[in-house]
Amino acid sequence: MNPKYQKVCAEIAKTEKKIEDLQAQLKELCDKRTELENLEIINTVRAMVMDKDQVMAFLSTMKPAKPEKKHMEVTENE
Repeated sequence: MNPKYQKVCAEIAKTEKKIEDLQAQLKELCDKRTELENLEIINTVRAMVMDKDQVMAFLSTMKPAKPEKKHMEVTENE
């Protein structure tokens, strides 16, 4: 095979591997962010010094939040 072709194929494989690794790292970071947000929420609720019924009554009075827009994954156009 043509050496230039083989080089391009090798570069494609290398780049695909980098993308795969970065997507895995991004997923881990997003999971960690969610975990930290949840921990902050839990600590805030605990700091309110309310019993379970009071917390549930408080939460029921709150407006439902609009869903947060998640990042969209970029895909190749076919």
